[in-house]
Amino acid sequence: MAVASDSVPTQPKGGARQCKIGYPLIGKRFDWWVVLASAWVVAGLFLDGWAHNTLRNAIETFFTPWHAVLYSGFTVAGGMLVMTHARNVIQGYQLLRGLPKVYMLSLLGVFIFGLSGGADFLWHSLFGFEVDTEALLSPSHLSLAIGGLLIISGPFRAAWERSRAKEKQGWLDLLPTILSLLLMLSVFTFFTQFSNLFPHANQFAANRPSGDPYFWDVTQISYVLIPAGLMMTFILLAIRRWTLPIGSLTLILAGNATLMFVLGESYSSTQWPVLVAALIGGVVADLLLATLRPSAQRLMSLRLFAFTTPFVFFLIYFAALLLTGGIWWRIHMWLGVTFLAGIVGLGLSFLLVPPPIPAE
Repeated sequence: MAVASDSVPTQPKGGARQCKIGYPLIGKRFDWWVVLASAWVVAGLFLDGWAHNTLRNAIETFFTPWHAVLYSGFTVAGGMLVMTHARNVIQGYQLLRGLPKVYMLSLLGVFIFGLSGGADFLWHSLFGFEVDTEALLSPSHLSLAIGGLLIISGPFRAAWERSRAKEKQGWLDLLPTILSLLLMLSVFTFFTQFSNLFPHANQFAANRPSGDPYFWDVTQISYVLIPAGLMMTFILLAIRRWTLPIGSLTLILAGNATLMFVLGESYSSTQWPVLVAALIGGVVADLLLATLRPSAQRLMSLRLFAFTTPFVFFLIYFAALLLTGGIWWRIHMWLGVTFLAGIVGLGLSFLLVPPPIPAE
């Protein structure tokens, strides 16, 4: 399946190299290679995050095993994009059209990531190593995230550009797209892990804080609302474009929850039932998708799906904690915040498909 429009070779003049107009064609096999290399990068990212959360202040060098995984994955992904681009340029494509348009952005991401890696080494040399949340807000780390997202999102953008009429939408056809979406979501949740309830399940299961719990309440409310906004942004975007096969949402939601839980494994491991809750919540989301069949043409179904999916997902999360040890929040809080998560999803559906504007 082609990603870009056909290239048209021009007639060479004399002994000049043949120049090709347009962008080269790259099929789904290339999407698979990029997705697999991207998964390697994200695995290194989460391994590095796990090390920072587990070893805390013990990391005082840039050269660590988890950095080796991260940067080796980048080397594979970047090398594949650079070599494919170079081969196409040698064959006659213009320098700025050596890859399909969507993958030229991924090539840009390679250069951003590479430069940011060097900047990260310099940043550590000048200012020392970040502690806790500082590591998520470091400018060099955020620029690494931007470069990484441009690489990882390539297969998703390539699938988006393909003709719907020529596109099959079964599991094998859409799996690279679904995996790319999962990886993109996971990068966003990684860099907002300070407001995510899966690595911080222990804070809900702990005893009620002494004194005024106001700051605990507002902090833990963000643990629900921020992930709700992120997950529904990606899910609604996907269902706006494709008819996702059954099991897609289970893979996305349970997969992301597992990655996030691993980040806090050193202090939340006893709250592992929340992973079972994420799996059940993903299955329920798939059932809602199959039953309601939300789309821009079925607006009421879309609104109902957008509200119900995060509401039920997080409700099952709190039910798992309540059934396996309890939480210090009272029903007013855990039921109310799940309702607000549904409102977040519902609001995003209005951005995705706003009401029609009356003609003047």
